[in-house]
Amino acid sequence: MGLEIDFHDNEALVWSRPLALIVGAAGALVIAAAVLVSWAAPAGVFGGVALFVAVIGRIGSALELRYGHLPIAQPVAVAHHAKARRRSARRSSGVPWATVALGAVVVLAAAGTEDGYGLEYFVAACGLALVWFGVLVGPVAGYVVTPQHLHIDTALWRVSVPRHLIGTFEHSELEIRLRLRDRDFVDIRVDSPIMEHSSRGYWMNARCRIRTAEKLVRMLREVPEEPGTDTAVTRRRRPIVTAVAALTAVAIAALGVGGFVLYSV
Repeated sequence: MGLEIDFHDNEALVWSRPLALIVGAAGALVIAAAVLVSWAAPAGVFGGVALFVAVIGRIGSALELRYGHLPIAQPVAVAHHAKARRRSARRSSGVPWATVALGAVVVLAAAGTEDGYGLEYFVAACGLALVWFGVLVGPVAGYVVTPQHLHIDTALWRVSVPRHLIGTFEHSELEIRLRLRDRDFVDIRVDSPIMEHSSRGYWMNARCRIRTAEKLVRMLREVPEEPGTDTAVTRRRRPIVTAVAALTAVAIAALGVGGFVLYSV
């Protein structure tokens, strides 16, 4: 049986096991050749890219094929013993944490470099910018359930949905769509905006959608609903987070500009 090329519903390539093995093995052979033969060393970069793409592609396709067609969890009636007054969870994504880790490595590298010309301050500022951005779009975002609301926190904004308006959850490409009882809807990000803005819809996060819906349903079940005064979805800026983010950005920019000026003179 020959190698079959197929595509997911969003037109992304399906990385089957045979395809991943062929591309990964080719990449590994190129890397080996680059190590053993000096003139072939530059080709090692291409081998590394091929191996990385094959591994990541296979993992992504396997998860999408497993979770892509599963039904999404739905809000249900609260159990009688539920007595919690509040539940919260951070938005889960590996990309922001990888960004934080990369920034930390850059900062450590800058700390170990003292050239006396200020360049280390500029490099450290670049690393701190990565850390700041990763924290802002990752763990700062999340979900909060109270007796009256489901709050959906992004980096700088809070969307508050009254509990009595919550209807059903639906798949919506990279997001969960919360269909309200008045037939309006709210799209809930389940992963990092980095993926959403860079992948143009080709990133596959079915498992993240399934797990995020389960997490939201669990929190809604654990917090009993109480009558509230709000009758519509509201969107407000998060003032404390916005202020801290702005001050941090200014401080990092000042460090970077100062280091660049020192290096220039």
